[in-house]
Formats: sequence, structure tokens, C-alpha cells
Amino acid sequence: MKVCFATEKSLNEVWQESLAKLGKHDLYVFGFNGLGLVSYKKELNGDTEYFQDVAKLSKQLSSVIICGCDTDTYGVFRHSAVVADRGKILGVSDMAHSIDDSEYASGGSFRVYDTSAGKIGVIIAEDLFFPETARVLALCDADFIVCLFKKLETAMPQIMLRAGAFANGVAMSLCASGYACVADIRGDITVARTADIIDAQIKIEKDYRLISSRRRGLYRDFNSGY
Repeated sequence: MKVCFATEKSLNEVWQESLAKLGKHDLYVFGFNGLGLVSYKKELNGDTEYFQDVAKLSKQLSSVIICGCDTDTYGVFRHSAVVADRGKILGVSDMAHSIDDSEYASGGSFRVYDTSAGKIGVIIAEDLFFPETARVLALCDADFIVCLFKKLETAMPQIMLRAGAFANGVAMSLCASGYACVADIRGDITVARTADIIDAQIKIEKDYRLISSRRRGLYRDFNSGY
């Protein structure tokens, strides 16, 4: 899979200035600068057409676009990402966890999108810090997982990315402000660069490990709930 990460520029800036230079990719990933703040009220009233722009560009490129944004739902703010494929909006993913006293509220559940580039799972920002996020997407048969992150201030996002890829046997990528990286199913970083536009060739592979554990006394399967 050939992927283009636009880590700093907005979707319209790339559309107007850089599109001819990018070449053909299967997937284009824009960070949170891609759309900025999107008001659902203005979108529904027709005052803005941010989501429509994503759909139009995906049609023009005949590819998949994942674009980060902050959404305003009548005063409730969330970290989000819109996913489009060849002219059609497939959906919007929200950050599912709200940490401490964040001004951003938690949103919808995790989702794997069935696209022309394969089954792509989407992780929003600090959801990456919760191991069950990557696991749920892997169990839902994601071929590849994309995480959109605001700004890297510690090494923890890269650590969790590598751990998630290794533990779940699925390649994962991180797109943050000015930076993008990719971890393969062995947890190794195959791409890591700081630039506005970053190209990556990603090998889609899965690793299904046979896992056994000692059972003694009272035992309950991990997936059965508690």
C-alpha cells in the first residue's frame, strides 16, 4: 500500500499547491491541520463544505482519504477524523476516551472502514494509549491501522504504536504535527520522518500467533467479560 502523510498542511493547501507533485497513492492521511475546526451546524446549514471537500478530493484522486479535524457539535468539541473513498464519505470517527479535564468530549466507538485500499482501522489521538483500541480494530479484521495525533510531546505515542502493532499482528501508522511513522507487525519502525509531506510504502501483512496459557483453579476466558 502506498501512503502519503500530509502532517502540517491543510487539505486545501495540498489540493491547490502540491497535488501535482504527490503522484498516485492508495491512501492519503492528513493530520489535524487537514480541516481544522468543523462545525456540524454550519455543515448542515450549507455555510461550510469541509466534508464535501474531502469527498471531492478523494474522487479526484480515486483514492482513500483520512483527514483529521476538531468537530463542534453545538458546543461539544471532539477530536475526529473523516474518511472518504472515491467520492463517498464513509464516516466520521471520534476519540472515544476523554482524559482528565480535557475540553474535548469522548465520542463514538471504534470502527474499521472497508475501503478500496483495504480494511483500515482508525485511532484518534489519546485512544492510542488504551491497548484495547488496537486490539478491537485488529479483531475486526483491520488490514492496517491509522492513528491521528495532535502533537508529540513524549515518546509514549511511538511506544504504544509499536506495542500495538506487535501485540496484534497488524501494521500501524502515526500521523502527527510535522511527523509520521509506521510500525510493522514485529514492532519495528519502518518509516519515521519529520516533514510536511511523507511518502511510505507499507507492506500489508498479518501475524496470527498461537497463544496458550496455564489454567489452574477458577478460570474465565479473557473475552467473556467480568
